[in-house]
Amino acid sequence: MTISVDTSAYIFECCCGERFNNVVAASNCKKCRSYSVWGHTKYVINTETEAVVHGELPTDEEYIAAEAEAIARWEEEAREFAEWKAEQDSEYERYLQEQAAGEAEAAILEVEAEEDELWEVQENLMK
Repeated sequence: MTISVDTSAYIFECCCGERFNNVVAASNCKKCRSYSVWGHTKYVINTETEAVVHGELPTDEEYIAAEAEAIARWEEEAREFAEWKAEQDSEYERYLQEQAAGEAEAAILEVEAEEDELWEVQENLMK
């Protein structure tokens, strides 16, 4: 079964490549925050006319500079995420160790309770 969707109304394209059916939505694209080298929607193009309908197209030099800044920003974010992930993994390992220690202690207490019960039974039999 093939589903066909009419996308002809989605003629406005933001700088990250996402398409919208109106300029306002395209100019506030949330994906541009992650996928655009500027971190926001810098321009919107009408794909039917190839005209810029919001913002302005960057020059090659502006794009190269923004790309270099974005790469540095993305690398820093990756480092921060790796540090956060290591911290979370460490915290989870501590939790597992504490959980295992608690379970071991509970098992020991259960065995001791059973031994105490057996001693009590034995003492009652000896009376």
